[in-house]
Amino acid sequence: MEKPRTLEEMMAWYDRKIDDLQAENEILREEKATLEQRLQDHSVAGKSVGSELLCAGAECDLYPGEIHEILMDVLKEARKGISNGSRRADVLDDLIAHNNIQGIPDKKAESLKTALKGYKELDASLRRKLNDLGIDIAEQTKKHYKLKYYGDDRYTASMACTGGDSGRGGRNLASNLIQKFL
Repeated sequence: MEKPRTLEEMMAWYDRKIDDLQAENEILREEKATLEQRLQDHSVAGKSVGSELLCAGAECDLYPGEIHEILMDVLKEARKGISNGSRRADVLDDLIAHNNIQGIPDKKAESLKTALKGYKELDASLRRKLNDLGIDIAEQTKKHYKLKYYGDDRYTASMACTGGDSGRGGRNLASNLIQKFL
């Protein structure tokens, strides 16, 4: 390209240069958006939901890693009924080996059993322990408390205001809450 000689030629040259740079900028922005989408897709692929194996549903974790923990528990339980040396067994063994869990549901279950052992009444200490496990006291009637798991109306249970004398009431309650919430 020739060097501009007049002011008008210089202005025309700069106008073309600006147009060229704007076109190049637009192309680069589109490439950037494409690469960012690929990166996002790749990043999500390594997580427990939204991966190539599973599409994320509408459910959200009630605590960090909850859905991953639940899925791993289900896979481990399913693995028990599958013969060794089968393709299914190998695939499940591989998934179980490559997906670490913290065992939070099991830890919560043990804490719940301990907290409710010998349950007689809901005192401040037990209320705090339940709250630490994500169990809220939503309502109280004359004879029962309504419990909610992480405030979700779908996961409720009732607890007698006073425990029984046999000592089994707390164990039975813990068992029911574990089945319903964990």
